[in-house]
Amino acid sequence: MNKHKKSWLIFGIILVLLIGGITVGYVTIKQSQAKEAEKIHEAQEKVALYVVQHYSGVKKIKVAKYEKANWVGAGGDYMDVYINSAANDGNSKYVLEISYYSDDGTDHTVDKFFNHKLSVTGWYPGYQKALGIKQNYNTSRSLDNVDVMYERWYEPQIWDILLISSV
Repeated sequence: MNKHKKSWLIFGIILVLLIGGITVGYVTIKQSQAKEAEKIHEAQEKVALYVVQHYSGVKKIKVAKYEKANWVGAGGDYMDVYINSAANDGNSKYVLEISYYSDDGTDHTVDKFFNHKLSVTGWYPGYQKALGIKQNYNTSRSLDNVDVMYERWYEPQIWDILLISSV
């Protein structure tokens, strides 16, 4: 094999390895984004169920995206929840902030929504009357008769869905 063909062969092998490495990296990132989106959606469902079980009169809910604690770690992770008429207007002042607080020194992650008790940590005075709800704890209530909307922080693409299903 002459020197010219050998150089092209080495260049081709390096190019294939480079493209393969980039592809594997891209697929790995997309899989982790899709899995994180799935976890966040599960946490949003938990927040919606929390609201329905703690308040009677809930007909419509919009659960906003997951927000992490601020950069110094103060406060807790939270999701804003818009109920009934406020669900139609995402800028309503009548919003509940549902969060958890971790005093065990662990990092804040979406998984903590499943391991810590949720609570209403932010509200506007008079929200119950304005939204037509009443604080009334009942674990038998479900999301079946409630119109629930979830805000997405990440819009999955068709290839993301295919990647998750193949894992």
